[in-house]
Amino acid sequence: MAHAPEHPELYVCMDCHGVYAGTVSGGSPEHHRYEPPTECSACGNTEFAEIEEYPHSE
Repeated sequence: MAHAPEHPELYVCMDCHGVYAGTVSGGSPEHHRYEPPTECSACGNTEFAEIEEYPHSE
């Protein structure tokens, strides 16, 4: 069976609304834990929301 790539957790910058893939912070290879970036590379903001919790997504 072919390997299915893992989908990382997505985070949204609460200032400029840029979307970022989270970085692996631990867990097993089958169940990684992700965390948001420390700073938005576009605007410098440090506040992020998981895409499922982002107020503008449905």
